Amino acid sequence: MIDKKRTRMTFCVFFFSALIITGLAMLYKDAKGASMNTRSRESLAMDTIMRISIHSAKAPEELDMILDGAFGIIADLDGHLSMHMTSSDISLVNANAGQSPVLVSKETASAVRTSLAIAQRTGGAFDPTIGPVSDIWKTRSVENPRGEVPDDAEIREALSLVGASMAHVSADNRIYLEKQGMKLDLGGIAKGYASGAVRDFLISAGVESALIDLGGNVVVIGTAPGRAKGDPWRIGIQHPYRPRGEIICSIAANGTSVITAGVYERYVEIGGKKYTHIFDPRTGHPVDGDLISVTIVAEDPAAGDALSTAFMAIGVEKSKKLLDSFPGVEAIFITKGQGAEPDVTATEGIKGLIKNEAKG
Repeated sequence: MIDKKRTRMTFCVFFFSALIITGLAMLYKDAKGASMNTRSRESLAMDTIMRISIHSAKAPEELDMILDGAFGIIADLDGHLSMHMTSSDISLVNANAGQSPVLVSKETASAVRTSLAIAQRTGGAFDPTIGPVSDIWKTRSVENPRGEVPDDAEIREALSLVGASMAHVSADNRIYLEKQGMKLDLGGIAKGYASGAVRDFLISAGVESALIDLGGNVVVIGTAPGRAKGDPWRIGIQHPYRPRGEIICSIAANGTSVITAGVYERYVEIGGKKYTHIFDPRTGHPVDGDLISVTIVAEDPAAGDALSTAFMAIGVEKSKKLLDSFPGVEAIFITKGQGAEPDVTATEGIKGLIKNEAKG
């Protein structure tokens, strides 16, 4: 669902950014005076930078092995969920569309089941079968030096191949797409799914505190290092009109995921007009409106990833109503303001956790 050729991170994770250096080791005392070690690493995967920092009383060598395992999980999932790797589960499913079901890994089946469930609950505002639409827009930007918007006939043809109801996952993990030419594109959920898998692995490995930033899909575990037990991490959200690293607000986060979709950094420029990388599966066009970004705060980062994309397509008011059917999920909406600054609104459940960081 997302054009990864120009992938950049949406978030500025500023609280702990100084520690995000490959192989960095540090020693500090927690609030009770116990010695705690920190190991941090970054790597390129899923066409973006992945950063993980873990904090524990375990020996540094053991933390290195835990990081090896975490990045192994990411690499494995990338090999299953990518639509660009010809040997991936998703590519094999797409190649067999309209022909036969394909046996996939349990992880791929789970990610697609979650995608299809979110598609149903959002009325198609998120749809993992968006591949044919994203393809025609990406093809225009890559292969035509002058740039050309797909015409109505091309968009209608692509839309005829989009529809979550035409994708099926069996109980024994076989995926079938009904029409030849259909394509799954899990770009709108893959990093969220991976961040959830890494979180579960780190917790099972006994990591007491961690920050997982998979291309802006942020998940935190435990208390921020060096702070009192129970003190939250504070995650910054990029200001859409200012240089990278300048944030518009921040949110206190403790044991949750904070995931943003936005239209202000990744786009295709055709004929002097910018077209965002986020498409409305119901129209076949890039989203276009007053909504600049959506940040989802949720326990499940995979659902949060998909919902952030869906909300960009349906707008603020409909998104707020839809949130009533997702208990425990909160959102921050950044919209075009009347003046030089955008407007920031948050749902009731997290208003007290938001801090306005923008300077005049």
